Amino acid sequence: MEYATLNNGVKMPMAGIGTFLLTPDEAEASCVSALQNGYRLIDTANAYVNEKAVGRAMKKSGLQREEIFLETKLWPSFYEQPDAVDKTLARLDTPYIDLLLIHQPAGNYVAGYRQMEKAYKEGKVRAIGAANVTADLIRGYCRYGQLDVIQEKYSLL
Repeated sequence: MEYATLNNGVKMPMAGIGTFLLTPDEAEASCVSALQNGYRLIDTANAYVNEKAVGRAMKKSGLQREEIFLETKLWPSFYEQPDAVDKTLARLDTPYIDLLLIHQPAGNYVAGYRQMEKAYKEGKVRAIGAANVTADLIRGYCRYGQLDVIQEKYSLL
């Protein structure tokens, strides 16, 4: 398995499974199968409405939590909810998230980013970043926050 090293030293597998457009049942079955067949990264999001299924799959896989790289994304409607990260952890039934991303730069994304920073400092998140953004917007996160952005993920349409 190849790995990328994020800016803070966290190693992220370069092959994994995404759960976009999967029903909870499909997400659970697909993630269990992927993990049993050697994949170690799972990508999900609040908006995919399958985080609980991903959490179940991680438990069913028989792997230790530390063997799985879990990536999820905060949805804009959650950015201003002070317990958004804790609710995400509860849905996933996990003590930490390996990579937490701002899903998109809508709404009060600065508040979302600040929540992610807080979760990072508290050890609830190992790395933070943003999806679906430009490099200029990433530099803006750095201006508003106290941490350097750990990882950025671009989705080009």
